[in-house]
Amino acid sequence: MEIRNVKTFLKAAEMGNFSKAAAQLGYAQSTVTTQIQALERELKVELFERNGKKAALSAAGEEFRAYAYEMVKYEEMALEHFSNEKEPAGHIRIGVMETICASRYARIFKQFLKKYPKVRLTTVVATTLECMDMLEKGTLDVILTVDKKISRPYWETAHMLDTKICFFCSSRHPFASGEPVTLDELIREKFIQIEEGCNYRKAFEQYLTSQGKSVVNIQEVGYTRMIIDCVEENMGISLLPKFTLTEALRKKKIAVVNVKNYSFSMYMQVIYSKNRWTTPALRAFLQMTKEYLV
Repeated sequence: MEIRNVKTFLKAAEMGNFSKAAAQLGYAQSTVTTQIQALERELKVELFERNGKKAALSAAGEEFRAYAYEMVKYEEMALEHFSNEKEPAGHIRIGVMETICASRYARIFKQFLKKYPKVRLTTVVATTLECMDMLEKGTLDVILTVDKKISRPYWETAHMLDTKICFFCSSRHPFASGEPVTLDELIREKFIQIEEGCNYRKAFEQYLTSQGKSVVNIQEVGYTRMIIDCVEENMGISLLPKFTLTEALRKKKIAVVNVKNYSFSMYMQVIYSKNRWTTPALRAFLQMTKEYLV
């Protein structure tokens, strides 16, 4: 059984499409088909159920995938063992929420590249669901996100940090006094929100729905800095993870709203797949995130 055929199988399983797998691997589609067929002949099973351009794993394919990951992992372990590399090198693909990129945690990436110049980073800015989908498909090696605790059988949470989600207003707004306000008083205000589907916005709106309440959103934008700027100008109030507000709070341009009997937190999480070999470069990145997530 050729390891290149096993790698092709995994890529096709991750992409769910032979032509996309071929493009990722730099092969002709016919090469992917030939390699998959060679595996199927060796194993005497069909690994995929073809439906037009889509290729979903069969039951046998799902079973074989676990073996395939182990085979590739041991190949990579052997290559690392006999490598002459003195420091981490290679390529890491990272998925990260825009909210994290707009905070002090963005310096992780710059400092990592300074410390490990032989490593190449590809950073994809996406929502939590998009990051999770790409990690599942193998197009990302690690994701950094803010959400409820995420758990999957073959995923490992390297680090987790409790993160308060804060309502905030302009320093010129009456709520900036620090006096407690009720939830009903809060939702009578105009809201400037992160894009629909964002996890902490979704959690807040689900709670409101359970109480038969809602808010009026005058603007929705997937750019954290723009939200903070608009709130600073007293155009409305919003909610974001507290770590994104550090600079604006320090300059006293905004204030955290003290909401009576309602608050919530989520977790900043660094997650990678246990199915794949954790390379020296990825191990170094995970260690650096541990140092910065405080």
